[in-house]
Amino acid sequence: MRNLAKMAAILLIIAVAFGCSSTNSSKSAPTADMKSQSGEWPSGSIHIEEWQVMAILAGNWGHGTLGYNGKTYKFKVTGMGAGGYGVDKLSATGEVYHLKDIADFPGKYSELRGGITLGKGVGGFYITNDKGVVIKLKTHAEGVALSIGVEGFKIQMVDEK
Repeated sequence: MRNLAKMAAILLIIAVAFGCSSTNSSKSAPTADMKSQSGEWPSGSIHIEEWQVMAILAGNWGHGTLGYNGKTYKFKVTGMGAGGYGVDKLSATGEVYHLKDIADFPGKYSELRGGITLGKGVGGFYITNDKGVVIKLKTHAEGVALSIGVEGFKIQMVDEK
């Protein structure tokens, strides 16, 4: 039992260290705060609403919108990962970088993640796809979860007919 408590404490420290970063939320007009560390302006803004369930293995599903070139695009998110335990609802806003064509946005993204949610929590992360698109997100979560591990997820555009 002592080893389990030590392991939980170590995971908690790692989760807090990796999951509690903060970024500026997106705005309709670019500001100096939105520049990436390399001095780039974002290509677009993003908002995601997602549910995540973890019990060693993790699954998530949700939807979102992408603001790009004066238009709003809808998409859905599904994913699988490993590491963590609990259930939380995640709301995230942020910026998209290196997006030169809307066709480069959908696809498979990957992330290393760590965080803890006890009631409400905040965090942030960067994710990338194989086309070089980078998404920088600030998250707000509700639920009870300890998350540390890897995750891959897929973004699919939603037809608006």
